[in-house]
This record gives sequence, C-alpha cells and structure tokens, in this order.
Amino acid sequence: MKLIGQFITFCFVYLFYFPFKILPYKTCLSYGVLLTDLIFPLAKKHRKIAAENIRYAFPEKSEEEVLDLVRKHFRHLGHLLAHTLWAPRMTKKWLDRYLVLDEESLRIEEETKKQGVGVVLISGHLGTWEILVQFLGIRMKGGGIYKKVRNPFVDTLLRKMRSTNGIVLVPVEESAQVIKMLKQGYWVGFGSDQNAGSAGIFVPFMNRQASTFVGPVLMSYLTGAKMLYYSVLSGEDGKVIVRVKDLGFVDKKLYPTKDEVLRHYTELWTHTLEEEVRLFPEQYFWVHRRWRTQPKTA
Repeated sequence: MKLIGQFITFCFVYLFYFPFKILPYKTCLSYGVLLTDLIFPLAKKHRKIAAENIRYAFPEKSEEEVLDLVRKHFRHLGHLLAHTLWAPRMTKKWLDRYLVLDEESLRIEEETKKQGVGVVLISGHLGTWEILVQFLGIRMKGGGIYKKVRNPFVDTLLRKMRSTNGIVLVPVEESAQVIKMLKQGYWVGFGSDQNAGSAGIFVPFMNRQASTFVGPVLMSYLTGAKMLYYSVLSGEDGKVIVRVKDLGFVDKKLYPTKDEVLRHYTELWTHTLEEEVRLFPEQYFWVHRRWRTQPKTA
C-alpha cells in the first residue's frame, strides 16, 4: 500500500512538472510566476515565515517595506520554480544566449581551470541555484551532492533531471567519493546554506546566529581544493547572472587548531553569501527555516 501511495504522489508531481518539459523557456518563466501569484494568497504560513526572517535581517525596514519585499520574493519564487523544472533542457546554445558572467567572474573561472585543481563550489539559497547544477555539467568537470528523497519514484525523477547534462551526483553519505573526485580535479557543488542543527557550528548570518555545516571547508581542508563562491541570479529578459567570488585555498597555518581554521573559512563564505543577499534581497529563500536552531542560553 505504501508503494502505491508513493506512486500516486509521483504521478501528481510528474503532472505538475510536465508543462515545463514542453513549453518554451520564457513561457515557462511566465507560467512559474503565474503559479506563485495564485499560491500567494493561500501561503499565509510561508508569507509569515518570510516576513519574520526579513524583519530580523533588515531591522531598518518599515513594515510596508517588509511586506513589499515578501511580495517581490514570491514572484521571484516563480522564476526559481520555472528554472528548477526547466533546467534539464539546458544546452550550450542556451548558455551562450542567456548566461551572463562579468569580467571578474570569467577571470576567476579561467584562472582556476588553468590551475587544474579540484574546486569546492559553494552556493546558497539565493537566486536560481538549480541552474548551477546543470551548467556545472556542461561547462566544467562537475559533481554535486544530493540527498535522497524518501519517495523512490520521485527520487529517481529528480536524480535524472539533475544529471541530464553530465554532472556526477554523489549521495550526501558518501564523503569518501567526494574527496576522491576533488583530488581528481572535479568541481563539486555544495548547497551549504541550510540549518545544520546539532551537527553545525554557529556563525553570524543576517543579524542572527545560524547553525552551519563545515563540510565544504572540511573537504577543501582535506584535499587542497580551491573554494569558489557562486551566486546564480535571475535577471531581466530571462537572463541568468553568475557572480563568482574567489575564496582561495585553506591555509592550515592560519590558526593553531583545525577547528579554528574550519570556523574562519565557514564564516568567510557565510559572510560572502550575506553580502550577496543584501545586494539581491528579493532573491534569497526567505521561506526556509535557516535560523531554526539557536544556541542554548544558560
């Protein structure tokens, strides 16, 4: 019975996904915004979560400005939805037309490719991050971390979608394989901006302490891989804007202990993400519980 229920759920998911398999790219973007416009009046809980998070992050904003940002954020979620479900159709031709990198980002990429090193590619819940998964497979020797979905039918669909353009997906539990790939020169993407619960360390992020995974920095520490931070943003007229920040290599001599080194670089990439969020606030994923775990008070 459980398997039947999971298959029925999968059928609903696939029907929802199907229009994004056949509609033209820009139509998909409009359709995604239409869907989130329809959902907006019903999403009271998530609107409340977003507003609460924004008030903490931007205490200087008036209530009117907070609510306006919530509205803009939900419209952005329409683009995020469309890009996520359309992305498996990405081609190099599409990248040449719609992907925008500034000169500094291009310089960092080319310099890193010439170095021939593995790359810990760090990204957060900002912009349209699923596009990053696809262009990693097209433009680099790319790998990505994924967490299995409980529904086996949906899990198979998602893995197929994400690996369409050649990215090598590694289950989150198989850290040894990630280490091997980084030593072989892969660019491995880490979606690190999640609540880490008791497994993380607390670092400041948007005016609150946030429990944060040290995994990306640890992978760089263990393999000598370079760390790059990527923002992939939704731009005008269907463009996708990529901004790259060079975080360098882990310097093990920077602090006397391994834990202090891991903390320093975790704070570094988190601060980099924060700077990007402040530049593009409507594109941060305010509806997730990033700050759910808080330090225990005495």
